[in-house]
Amino acid sequence: MISAKKIVAVIVAVVMVVAVSAYLGLTANKPAPDLDSDLSTTVEFYGTELDEKTERSILSVVSAEIMPYKGVKYDRVNISATENGEDYDLTVICFSDKCEYPDVYDFTYYDASNQLVQTGYVLETIPVAERAEAIAIALQNEEAVNLLRANGLESVVPTVRRVLPETAEKFYVPKTLLSVTWTLFGENPAVVSVLVDPDEGKAVNVWSNLGIEDKGGGR
Repeated sequence: MISAKKIVAVIVAVVMVVAVSAYLGLTANKPAPDLDSDLSTTVEFYGTELDEKTERSILSVVSAEIMPYKGVKYDRVNISATENGEDYDLTVICFSDKCEYPDVYDFTYYDASNQLVQTGYVLETIPVAERAEAIAIALQNEEAVNLLRANGLESVVPTVRRVLPETAEKFYVPKTLLSVTWTLFGENPAVVSVLVDPDEGKAVNVWSNLGIEDKGGGR
């Protein structure tokens, strides 16, 4: 089982809430040029108004860093910019018409050097069938099932999120994994998370904040 410190990189649901809330509260600026050459991805900037040169510089580095899940195409990309001194904090929200949830990337853009540093992500733009398959694989893991039962999580709908290779390397190998996570909020929150290798069709790690012996009393 992986440590609580390491799982923080995987379970970042709060980031999603904050990012989407910020996006909904911003006023759109003029649309930026389309992200890809076939003009099929619409890109818009929000938040701090930027000059055309800065928009194009940000668009160039962002387009090189964001990457959808296999078989998925981003149809819309919203880039929210907030001034941070001479630089900008960016929240990039990517939508696919074929997926229910967006991908959210957080970056800091350093204007003087035209460099982009990723500070976080919550990637949920995954096809419905593959989400269902990841959940099914996670539920085949005996340890995970025992944890779900012991902590009253059987009826909780899990999240399914993509884990990028640079994060996955800390737990397994440097490849794209899927994190299937059941979370019960409240006074005594319970979390069970299973890392799934979709290529191999197997669970590669299980983590929970509670042991199997904890019966979840008081919830």
